[in-house]
Amino acid sequence: MADRKRDREESEVDTAVQEIEASLGRDADVKIKALAGLTHLVDTSDEGYAVQREAAESGAMTVLMQLLEDDSDVVRVQAAKALTVLTQHSRTAKARMAVGKTTGFSHTPEKVALNPVQDDVQELEGVFNLLTNMRFGDSADLQAAGTAALTAVCSLNRANTLSALRELVHRLLQHEPKALLALEDMLAGLDVRDDMAVLLDQALPPALSFLHNGSGSEKLDAVTLLGSICEKRPGAAGFLVAEGALPAVTQLLISGDLPSSDSAARTLWLLVKDNKRLLGPAKGALGVPGTQLIDALLTLVEAREDQEAAEEEADDAADDAAGDEDGGDKAARDAGREGGQVAVEFGDDALLLLRALALQDGDVKEQLAGQSDIVGTRCTIM
Repeated sequence: MADRKRDREESEVDTAVQEIEASLGRDADVKIKALAGLTHLVDTSDEGYAVQREAAESGAMTVLMQLLEDDSDVVRVQAAKALTVLTQHSRTAKARMAVGKTTGFSHTPEKVALNPVQDDVQELEGVFNLLTNMRFGDSADLQAAGTAALTAVCSLNRANTLSALRELVHRLLQHEPKALLALEDMLAGLDVRDDMAVLLDQALPPALSFLHNGSGSEKLDAVTLLGSICEKRPGAAGFLVAEGALPAVTQLLISGDLPSSDSAARTLWLLVKDNKRLLGPAKGALGVPGTQLIDALLTLVEAREDQEAAEEEADDAADDAAGDEDGGDKAARDAGREGGQVAVEFGDDALLLLRALALQDGDVKEQLAGQSDIVGTRCTIM
């Protein structure tokens, strides 16, 4: 009985793949219908990935590659969605990974069956270029489908992640500004070593170029990426300092809008934390007197304190509203945490930077003489 069921499923998958192949050269509606015929067969909870395996063995990946190059954006979106369905991990695996113990990016989470069809993507020459084109596309549908497909094929697959990173670094070297944020997004949770470390090193010069010469939003994306690379690659700080990053980051901290100033404070701290003497006036490394940083840093520190107070107040209000059937607790939290204000994420880094600046620069220390409650006591606690 089980064998007959498996044979029937394989036959259905083979037929679905053949219909997709037969749709090539026909109208978009025919292609979309054929793609749906395959994806509807996939059981997203199956840890054996029976349909996905059979589809890959039947040549589905090669056909999908052709549809990713289709003239119709709608077809390309559906092809990317089909690739996502065929390569994403099962719902069971995702649930276990969400709550289970993992041993690092290069290891499989315990007792979790990952999707083997991900490995077939490596055989599709140019697929990461096509998916990145979609991610950087003009329409929201293209962007969402391309991003989802890249996420699926790279999830816990180091080889695919390396290929995707290589494509983004190539785009960055070609002065593609959208690669800044895309690369930053990929860094979260990565175990950066070996080939990945080399790729990130290659990303430093073009990112620094955007920091010097880019638009306002490009400078924000660049300084954010540079900070994240410094977190992953501590040795990158020395290279960036030698290449003149400090004055550019400092200027963005002083003159940028709040999000730019916030991110610049974090990156500046990462650049100097292992060599705080760079903050001293004798070095002149910042490009401006240290006193010019005070207002921007205090703004970030105070904004972060205000946020924390608002969040605490919102939590108290939520506790008071506990048991409210219409969701009053969530409304209270949302009201307290939004408030129409831009969030400051790196206020603690700004505080550490301010304290280090005061220790290295006598003029800064003198100007902050009346701020001991912020600069002294708070930093001591931290």
